Amino acid sequence: MTRVSVIVPVYNEERTLEEVIRRIRATGAVHEIVAVDDGSGDRSAEILRAVAETGTPPVTVVRHERNSGKGAAVRTGFARVTGDIVVVQDADLELDPGEFPRLFAPILEGRADVVFGVRFANGRGGKDWAGYLGNVAFCALASVLFLRRLGDILTCYRAMRTDVARKIEPLSTGFGMDAEQGCRAVRDGYRIAQVPVTYAPRSRGQGKKLGLGASFEVFAAIVRVRFGG
Repeated sequence: MTRVSVIVPVYNEERTLEEVIRRIRATGAVHEIVAVDDGSGDRSAEILRAVAETGTPPVTVVRHERNSGKGAAVRTGFARVTGDIVVVQDADLELDPGEFPRLFAPILEGRADVVFGVRFANGRGGKDWAGYLGNVAFCALASVLFLRRLGDILTCYRAMRTDVARKIEPLSTGFGMDAEQGCRAVRDGYRIAQVPVTYAPRSRGQGKKLGLGASFEVFAAIVRVRFGG
């Protein structure tokens, strides 16, 4: 039987963390959850301890004593998972674990090694114009550089065969890791499927952490991978 692992990188997500774990468990499609607390200063660590004590699938909790960035948290998760398929689920509920079956299907059917969840397949949705146009620009850049039409190179919703995920593990510690890993998958010739997913972006007031610096990280990651990094 194919085993599915979920990595949940966590940094100050006390408002949504318990709910995202509940939704992951409710899918019935997951065999283990590895939650990596990246030095949170709120109640996230306390919540993780509580959810790890009861319920299935089991939650393995790993804590970074200092905040090291999302890429570092995901790498820690990759080192701990034991499943055949792995997906990263952010703890902010912008993306719904209920759509896991859609992400896993191309891999389970033997059609893909990596599946990109495309957030804007049906337009901007609730995303602000600046963020949406930035995403379009980065997708266009990556599509040209890698000669492959890419619907959402920045998506963090990416299901992967675990052995492949470890081979394309990102070097970036921050938010550039999502683009970097996607570009590595394309560059290295893995079979890629792209499926639409529902996206409910939150605002900065609701805890959104992306800033202008993230755009520079993304640009650098795409160019670095294309030219040999």
